[in-house]
Amino acid sequence: MITENDLLSIGILRRTRYKDLPPFVFVRRDGLFVPFRSENISELIGEEGFVLKGDMQIDEDEMAWVDFEGWTLQEGDVNLGKIVRVDDSTMNIFAELEDGRMVPLHEDFLVEIDEEQRVLHVQLPFAL
Repeated sequence: MITENDLLSIGILRRTRYKDLPPFVFVRRDGLFVPFRSENISELIGEEGFVLKGDMQIDEDEMAWVDFEGWTLQEGDVNLGKIVRVDDSTMNIFAELEDGRMVPLHEDFLVEIDEEQRVLHVQLPFAL
């Protein structure tokens, strides 16, 4: 039986196509992890997806945008707010802040990542 220790969460499934998915994606149903073929992912939108740990090549040093949920977004000396959700359902990735503002995320905007303080320092091309 496959347990949560065998799996890696890939987050809430929000789109119908993902690059580099293994053949099967698992979702939790009645406490059990049920496999679905990756090409049938459209029927799983809104559910948390899991993959077998052995099926994914993970660079431990590389972070994904969703890893910044719960972090503080800061531009210069201005605290923009806490990131409550990252929307990566399209090519344009946005951080949703506590006050509902949506801020675009792009590596060109990154100034510094402070993992110890959990602060994402950015320089945006416009004023919020």
